[in-house]
Amino acid sequence: MVTMDLATIDVDAPPSRVWDLVTDIAGYHRFSPENTGGRWTGGEPVTVGATFTGSNRHRLIRWTTHCTVVDVVPGRRFSFESDEPKARWTYEVEPTATGSRITETREIYGTPVLYVRLVQRSHLIGSNRDGLMQQGMRDTLAAMKAELEKR
Repeated sequence: MVTMDLATIDVDAPPSRVWDLVTDIAGYHRFSPENTGGRWTGGEPVTVGATFTGSNRHRLIRWTTHCTVVDVVPGRRFSFESDEPKARWTYEVEPTATGSRITETREIYGTPVLYVRLVQRSHLIGSNRDGLMQQGMRDTLAAMKAELEKR
């Protein structure tokens, strides 16, 4: 089973600036409601095969995800997979007449390991996890837009 969510926003900023922002995993905490930081752990950053960790928090629950970059089209697409739950996150950047369009996609596949299922069922990370994630994607893109459009 694959669950897929998608959020899109138009920004008044050139694709090169958007690209720099969506590939700065150390800066995701500035935009995401759950991410508290990220750091590269292996390989050349922003290349296929590079690895990084992402630190996250929802209420009192904290966790770390281990991620691997799986697809890069410089200036256009940055995609990575996380370990648990098994997910692929993709940021796509497209030029528009007034700047750029950012599309964020989340694909969840496979069954999470037991401890992830238990935490999800406990409602410690929200009673509607998918709804929270979808809203989080919209909030993340809105925060990115605000940063990119600062004058």
